[in-house]
Amino acid sequence: MKKFTLFVLSFFLSLLLNGCQQLLAEDKPKEKHHNNNLNEVQSIETLDVRESVWNRLTEEQKNHIQGTWKDASVYQRVLRENMGTNLDKTFIDKEVYIIDYPSNDNPTLGGIIVYADIKSHQLIGYGLRD
Repeated sequence: MKKFTLFVLSFFLSLLLNGCQQLLAEDKPKEKHHNNNLNEVQSIETLDVRESVWNRLTEEQKNHIQGTWKDASVYQRVLRENMGTNLDKTFIDKEVYIIDYPSNDNPTLGGIIVYADIKSHQLIGYGLRD
């Protein structure tokens, strides 16, 4: 009886683990390439949000960032009105990406925070710095 129970338990555990692996594989972005006039364009799905927002920053803003877009960290939060400046008001109380680019300015100021739309990677606004 113990062997049968152990067999059934290990069978269901292996199904569970296999199912999780398949979910992780499906979560990877799908690459879409279009060939228009020999220009290869990557879809927004495969473009890293850090890079997408980096391309929208001014040169002056980039001069305050230590490293490149690859050094930024990304997380998601609900955007509140008191979280930054130049905020697109249509995104207040909605979940957005927060991209934190490390700064080469005074460490007490913190990094350069940029808010972006989760779907379109549109730049929404900038975080406050002390």
